[in-house]
Amino acid sequence: MINWDRVDELRSDFGEDDFVEIVALFIDEVEGKLDEMVSDPHSDLAEGFHFLKGSAANLGFQGLFQATAAAEVTPDAERLAEIVEIFATSKASFFDGLGRGQSAA
Repeated sequence: MINWDRVDELRSDFGEDDFVEIVALFIDEVEGKLDEMVSDPHSDLAEGFHFLKGSAANLGFQGLFQATAAAEVTPDAERLAEIVEIFATSKASFFDGLGRGQSAA
C-alpha cells in the first residue's frame, strides 16, 4: 500500500523538517481535492483523479496511485467513493508505519 523506499528517498533528499512539510502539504492537497470532487457533482473527475494519481506517486502511496490510475480511465461517482476510502486507509497505514519506524530513515 505504501512504497517505503519512496518515503525513505524523500526523507533522504529533503531532510526530516522538509519531509514533514511535504507530508502535510500532500495530506492537505489530497483532502482538499477529494472534498472538492465529492461536493461538486460537476467537477471533472478524470482531471481530479489525474491530480491525485500524481500526488500519490510522489509520496509513495502506491495503492492510491494504482486506484486513481484505474479511476482516471473510467471516472464515476462510485470510483470516487472507493478512492476516498483508499485514501483514508492509506493515510492511516502511512502514519502507523511511520510511528512504528517502518521507514528506514
